[in-house]
Amino acid sequence: MNAHGYHFDISGFDEPLFHVTYEGKDNGHYTWHADKSSVGSATRKLSITVQLSDPADYSGGELELNLAGDPLIAPKERGSVILFPSFCMHRVRPVTKGTRQSLIAWVVGPPLR
Repeated sequence: MNAHGYHFDISGFDEPLFHVTYEGKDNGHYTWHADKSSVGSATRKLSITVQLSDPADYSGGELELNLAGDPLIAPKERGSVILFPSFCMHRVRPVTKGTRQSLIAWVVGPPLR
């Protein structure tokens, strides 16, 4: 996907996969943020989210991406893979019932110029 759209200078995965569980009992969510981070001399360039839960198993929990001021809701279907630039603001809306699980990864490369 990078070669077909973003054309970032990337080197691979320098961080372990991150398993996230959001539960409705505590309104699990993540507020607006960007995945900007540096690991050594590498910078996060692409963020990847894989939806592990069936959307019938939870309510709420939408992943929203704010690419140009108008948030876009990512697909919730189990197995969906969402890839976006790590500098893109995004959030996970509160889960109001059930449990939402996802797997997160970041692709890194030299600092953006």
